[in-house]
Amino acid sequence: MSLRKEKIIEAAVELFEEKGYTATSVQDIADKLGFTKAALYYYIQSKEEVLWEIFDKTMTTAERRMQELMNQDMSVVERIKKIIYNHIMNVRDEAPYMVIFFTERAHLPAGRLEEINARRRSYEEKIAAVIRDGVTQGVLEPLDVLPTVYGILGMCNWMYHWYNPKGPCSPEDIAELYSQIILRGILKK
Repeated sequence: MSLRKEKIIEAAVELFEEKGYTATSVQDIADKLGFTKAALYYYIQSKEEVLWEIFDKTMTTAERRMQELMNQDMSVVERIKKIIYNHIMNVRDEAPYMVIFFTERAHLPAGRLEEINARRRSYEEKIAAVIRDGVTQGVLEPLDVLPTVYGILGMCNWMYHWYNPKGPCSPEDIAELYSQIILRGILKK
């Protein structure tokens, strides 16, 4: 992606977060950057393309972090802690992108939405496989895997809504707290 296109995406993220996708026009994005609308169209084809780039970047970051984590050798408990930590770091590092990811999904064209949903399911399946391994190994209580995955992700994802970087808790503190809450509920006693 060119530097100009990255700047366009960043400007769009700010505007989509502030005004919403539907209330933001291509002219708004051009104005924010000091471009003409025609100049903007040299770098992008449509507002929908910009939205797709935001979704793609958000998923790509999460997928890359997950793959790096899955390539490491560690226990199930440690892997669950790292999954929680990584996901919270995604939310922290990509906060404006995450807002759009969770609030503007309905505006993706059908084919793009299907692609994002497939990638999201693949990400969730990696977590589910860790939970299943923990149950099989007798480390975790027998449990319904997908609701457990959704519970973990829901706790982490909702952070985009309330987290204040200037607040009393660091993302690391939150990751540790969430790990304790989750593991107390699913570790075999």
